[in-house]
Amino acid sequence: MILGGCSGGKERPGQAVELTRKHACAVCGMILVDFPGAKGQIHYTDGKYDVFCGTMDMFSYYLQPDTPKNVSSIFTNDMGDAEWKAKWIDAKKAFYVYAEKKSGAMGDPFLPYLDEEKAKSYVALYGGKVLRFEDITPDMLKPFQEPHLKRKK
Repeated sequence: MILGGCSGGKERPGQAVELTRKHACAVCGMILVDFPGAKGQIHYTDGKYDVFCGTMDMFSYYLQPDTPKNVSSIFTNDMGDAEWKAKWIDAKKAFYVYAEKKSGAMGDPFLPYLDEEKAKSYVALYGGKVLRFEDITPDMLKPFQEPHLKRKK
């Protein structure tokens, strides 16, 4: 397990960090600023943090049985904001679009929105469904199995 491997130090708990070229994904090692799409951050009570190249990696890490229990906050980008790269939101308060037709850095992401209506508007245009943080389960992190959720080639 990687703990604080991307932090380069400690930060004040409860605040998202702005990403730079020094930040690599705790799951796959990708440099975060090199790829588009929603990102994630998990902060711990000791001030350390991990960053993720996508929401899929963030949830894959967070939902593991051996994930550290000292999580103080989790952040992701608001994809409903025109300046989403700079706008970090509380990941537990976000609305996530699941099974949409666009692909993130690491496959099918959960697109986070602060505003539920913006998430529903996206679903109305592109398909999928809106979920809350607590609705996301490890089974959803596997490749889509249901025929109506498979991506058209």
